[in-house]
Amino acid sequence: MTLTLRLALWFGFVAVVLTAAVSFLVRQAWREAENERFEAQVEGARTGIEVELAAERNAVQDMLRPLCEHDAFVDKALLDLQAGRLDGSRRLALAQMVPDEMKALRLDELVLVTGSGEVLGAGHDPSLAGVKSAEFASQLSSSDSAPATVRPPQRRGNRIVPAALMGRCVREASGVRVGLIGARHLTGLLERMGKAYDVRLELVAPGQPDTPSPDEVWRSVVVDARSGLRLIVARSRAPLDKALSALDRRIAASGAGVLLLALLGAVVLARSVAKPIEQLANEVREVTAGEPHEVRVAGASELRQLALAFNKTLRDLSVLRRRQAAVERIAAWREVARRVAHEIKNPLTPIRSSIETLRRLRERDDPKFDEYFDEATRGMLEEVHRIATIASDFARFARLPSPRPASTDLAEVARSVVAMHATADVRVELEARPAPQILADRDQLVQMLTNLVQNAMDAARETNAAPTVRVVVEPWQAEHVRMMVIDNGAGVRDDIAPRLFEPYVTTKAHGTGLGLPIVQRIVVEHGGEIRYAKSPQGGACFTVLLPIAGPPHPPDSQPNPDERP
Repeated sequence: MTLTLRLALWFGFVAVVLTAAVSFLVRQAWREAENERFEAQVEGARTGIEVELAAERNAVQDMLRPLCEHDAFVDKALLDLQAGRLDGSRRLALAQMVPDEMKALRLDELVLVTGSGEVLGAGHDPSLAGVKSAEFASQLSSSDSAPATVRPPQRRGNRIVPAALMGRCVREASGVRVGLIGARHLTGLLERMGKAYDVRLELVAPGQPDTPSPDEVWRSVVVDARSGLRLIVARSRAPLDKALSALDRRIAASGAGVLLLALLGAVVLARSVAKPIEQLANEVREVTAGEPHEVRVAGASELRQLALAFNKTLRDLSVLRRRQAAVERIAAWREVARRVAHEIKNPLTPIRSSIETLRRLRERDDPKFDEYFDEATRGMLEEVHRIATIASDFARFARLPSPRPASTDLAEVARSVVAMHATADVRVELEARPAPQILADRDQLVQMLTNLVQNAMDAARETNAAPTVRVVVEPWQAEHVRMMVIDNGAGVRDDIAPRLFEPYVTTKAHGTGLGLPIVQRIVVEHGGEIRYAKSPQGGACFTVLLPIAGPPHPPDSQPNPDERP
């Protein structure tokens, strides 16, 4: 029996025994850990759902109370009742307003009732108008500050009324009471929470026993202690069992791999004993594969000399790699420097333009000097502040800062930028329609719009004798504000348009190609989008949509470089 065969058998036996022992221990430990994690996830889902149910319960009550205190149609109903002029037409007008309020509040049920229980309007069931209900009268008789209640599933005639979170508010004056009773069905709410927490949710009516599947991990949540309504939070064990089966397959595959490696190691060891030169060859192959380490070779002096030379080569290679890393760091800082220079150059142009305008007005003793001086210096101070902010932000890890959202008037931002870029050779116009304020970082919006306006001015100057740039700000589809920057230049070439927002893609002789990528990043980090299209005049039209609600996730808090501890 050869040395190679003996080593292969021994290594194979040790590999099989060790793999089996380690695999058994790993399997048991993993199963226990996964069971604990699975239980913890279900418990976490139960806790989260319990908290969300409590929050939703309070939300239904809280959203109704302001209606009774301030809403016009509740005041109208109360005044009509007090004056005794609640005729058919006035009842119809009140009944028609209730569905709109219900949709606005995203409620499933909303009823406007009097203190005697007479329904003036029902958003979910118009046929209830004019009906008197002792149940509604009883609900209005409770305190307005009482918490929202939970209505269990009920059978009314041939239909089942789903469980719901109930809220109420009451308005009373001169002995006359008017109130709103609203409800949000638990069915849709539970469906959303079930998808969010990846669990199965089941409402258990009062007196009904819990009947979860034995193949599930489940918890119970008390929805309403008074009625006994409960909620089963369950998750199937099937993914856990499937993952365990997959682990068994991976263990079997790794065992086969370990056995194969053991056999190969035996062959390598046997050959290394007989032929030390092959060990050095294997070491060289490992180095070329990316695992450099010094070799130790026993044998003749020639082999030892070869090993020493090889080790020296490895050390030289390590030095070369360190030098390469240093070169890459220098290149990275050069890139940062280019970005800083690009961003600081933009605000310098309007500052210079404002200073030149001030000088011209001063030289000819123009009476508009004082009026323009205040506006121009304020704008220049803002631009100087923005330069300092940009420099500080790039100095921190050479990246743009996360947005610091605050209530911002996009039209005012556009007006400021347009005023700073008003020049004699390019006409910059602003069309601002009434639009809501948005949550955004004002400095970053100024930076974004400045880039777009300056690009538009450059494009218009190159190809048009009467260069014009138009900035439009307007509301868009209730949840966004749209801003468009339109020029009458030549537009973007068709071969450049698909790569317009890629870094370093530019049509300018001295451009860095970083302006539009920075604009795109600002827009995306604000939860918006930016598009390019040809304008009707043949130039470029950049459209930016920004959400009124601000960035989708709160940015990481970062220290202000201008603040002192």
